[in-house]
Amino acid sequence: MKVVVLGAGIVGMTSALRIVEDCGTAGLDMTVMADKFSPNTTSDVAAGVWSLPRSKMTKREMQWLRWSHEYLTALLKTPYAPEIGLFLQSGWTMWMHVDEQDPDWKDLVQGYRHPTKWELTNLFPGYKDGFFCTTFMLESRLFLPWAENRLWTLVCQIQSLTMPIGLFVLLPLMTISNSVNSVLLFSLKLYLDHDIIVNCTGIGARDLVGDTKVVPSRGQIITVKAPWIKHRIELTGIHPSIPGCPYVISGHSHTRIGGIRQHGRWDLSVDPRDTEKILDGITTVFPSLKNVEILNVKTGLRPMREEIRLEREEKRDNLSGKTVQIIHNYGHGGNGIAWSFGCAKEVAIMVKQLLQKQSTKSRL
Repeated sequence: MKVVVLGAGIVGMTSALRIVEDCGTAGLDMTVMADKFSPNTTSDVAAGVWSLPRSKMTKREMQWLRWSHEYLTALLKTPYAPEIGLFLQSGWTMWMHVDEQDPDWKDLVQGYRHPTKWELTNLFPGYKDGFFCTTFMLESRLFLPWAENRLWTLVCQIQSLTMPIGLFVLLPLMTISNSVNSVLLFSLKLYLDHDIIVNCTGIGARDLVGDTKVVPSRGQIITVKAPWIKHRIELTGIHPSIPGCPYVISGHSHTRIGGIRQHGRWDLSVDPRDTEKILDGITTVFPSLKNVEILNVKTGLRPMREEIRLEREEKRDNLSGKTVQIIHNYGHGGNGIAWSFGCAKEVAIMVKQLLQKQSTKSRL
């Protein structure tokens, strides 16, 4: 069975890995296609912390989180954990409101607690509540090249595309005319050459499958040299003296600071005004970062959606009569690290079911 995974960010690569690891390579011919690979994906820009934007989760979402946590726990105990940028980090997430209900996922992280009076007074004056915990850090800039190499060794093809993945239109295949352009020809070839298409295109799904529920949230991250920063700090809410929602996250060999969430903004150019806002916010909390050495500044578009789309649909091309199974896995927002490994397991389960179904038909 021929499978193609569209997208090579954290969601696409974890989906490809879990498919191969959970389904095996027997009877499986898999390709990863993308217009951008590491170090040029949105995931490469992300800081990489295992965190979540809200407290309440559905039963299905909690299952994804448990699967993700289990997979990262297993990776953490391997000799190559440092190579892929995986480690544990402690830190605070602070709010401008009091939340008396703990999040559904609090038992997945380690040492979850509310801030102490000393912390509120001395570290985060003006903030009302929050939590401290120890959780995973996974730096995509290290993990993605490792995942790509691992897929190569598992006999998976990696194919770079010559046009943006957002231009590949799947839906109009039902009405192709004689004046079909190269984009639709490629889309048709995608249908004819594969049995399963796994759509992990993130923000590209807006054009790829016409999902207008996917919207960009532009972020800008500053990489700095600050080896004295050992903890993660994320500040949210409107503070009277701290601009934006700044955060600082210590990485494998550098520190990243940010705090920009611009919903609906598409441009990826570095904005000096955003850089100034981020620095003003974080140095108000950490004066020690005022004259920090800046290594680089990058931007990315978080693929925001009210809920993750993870489902299978069957498409039939009227011209060829070919039926293709499409598994959609996108809309993870700014929390791809937390969701991706668990969602990838469900993708692998779907692929395995289709492989078993095909095997049963073959025997008949």
